[in-house]
Amino acid sequence: MNTYTRMDIIRDVSEKLDIPEVKMKKILDSILNSMVEILTKPSSNTRIELRNFGVFEVKPTKAKPRARNPRTNKEVYVPPHRKIHFRPGKSIRDVILQEWIDK
Repeated sequence: MNTYTRMDIIRDVSEKLDIPEVKMKKILDSILNSMVEILTKPSSNTRIELRNFGVFEVKPTKAKPRARNPRTNKEVYVPPHRKIHFRPGKSIRDVILQEWIDK
């Protein structure tokens, strides 16, 4: 498994765009901070749609009165909460599906 960090993205994009890494770091941090601010707003349904990349969506979940702790097998109550869901765009989805089909 390959793990990429924020700095890996900064280096890659700064090379491609011929921008200093310090400037690119400010740009990327600003973009990510804006996304965090949007996704953490208190509204129940929030969505960020980035064409050709994907959709980040905050969705409410229902309470689960009879969830089970797998470690202790004890029933627990899980209150309603919000979760972030990412749905990849068509171009990413097609490439990933093609990798599975080719194997």
